[in-house]
Amino acid sequence: MGRAKKSQVVIAHPENCSGCLVCAMICSWTFTGRFNPSESRILINFPGDIQRTVVFTRDCDSCGVCVEYCNFDALEVVEA
Repeated sequence: MGRAKKSQVVIAHPENCSGCLVCAMICSWTFTGRFNPSESRILINFPGDIQRTVVFTRDCDSCGVCVEYCNFDALEVVEA
């Protein structure tokens, strides 16, 4: 998908998130060359039995690579 267009943004649908961390793994690989969710620009939080939360860091440029690899429709690219 490459770099984001200035008119697009990635949004999360945490109710669909399975917690698989594929989005975080591909993000970290894309930007650091390592599979390490702690270096990702998308953070998936597991607050116990409550619904997961999906947070994008300030470094996220909405490139959409996480959306491309999400198999659960938890992420979406929309026009800003």
